Amino acid sequence: MNRLCANSNPAPPALPTGRAGAFTLIELLLTIVIFAVVLAAINAVFFGAMRLRQKSADAAAKALPLELTLTTLRRDLAGIVKPGGTYAGILDSAANIQGLNEQNVGTEIFTTSGVFRDPQPWAEIQKVAYVLRDPTNRLGSVGRDLVRVVKRNLYPAVEEQPEEQRLLSEVNRVDFTFYDGTSWRTSWNSTNDLTTLPRAIRVEITLEPERLQGQEAQTARTVNSQFRPPIQLVVPIMIAAVTNQTATTEDSTGGAL
Repeated sequence: MNRLCANSNPAPPALPTGRAGAFTLIELLLTIVIFAVVLAAINAVFFGAMRLRQKSADAAAKALPLELTLTTLRRDLAGIVKPGGTYAGILDSAANIQGLNEQNVGTEIFTTSGVFRDPQPWAEIQKVAYVLRDPTNRLGSVGRDLVRVVKRNLYPAVEEQPEEQRLLSEVNRVDFTFYDGTSWRTSWNSTNDLTTLPRAIRVEITLEPERLQGQEAQTARTVNSQFRPPIQLVVPIMIAAVTNQTATTEDSTGGAL
């Protein structure tokens, strides 16, 4: 009986050793290597996306002044008014533009692109001139600046200083050409032309070569990738000059119809 009682109490199971649930050194090293590869891939994708974002922002920042310049030119040329009267002068491609502290030759027009403002009693017609000026920061810039010179008061009692708006930098040259119906002309003066206004005006802006840095500059020396093609803008003039002459037609009997 005592033997049966002794046998009815089984021995407790053996406890597992701590070594059976641990990672080996090879497993730890393999895990670290896998994590390092994954982190390196994530790092490459992240910094690639950051560089792409920065390039996109730089491209947008460079394109914004050019888009503003073309929009302003298109609005001014499309709103050109027929010469004549007190508030509508001539179109002159070689006008002496009196600016702030200096004088240059540029293209001068009268246009309806003026904006009404409560503090200013000016109408929509204003005198606008486009001229190239030296940049204010000469050391950090190349080329010249395209400046828009505006006069809102067209009948001042005393000479007033015009408003200047620097539209675009790094400009090499700006060419205005005028279509007279048969060919493009490099100059126009409404006082010397019977038609007073051209049929269309073309503006060509030539920028200075783009300055590249680092590896891009090394590549540009061999493939000449610094060159920037000129930008062209053609604006049709929808106004036609009206003469005060009446054409007459004679019939076969010599009478006027």
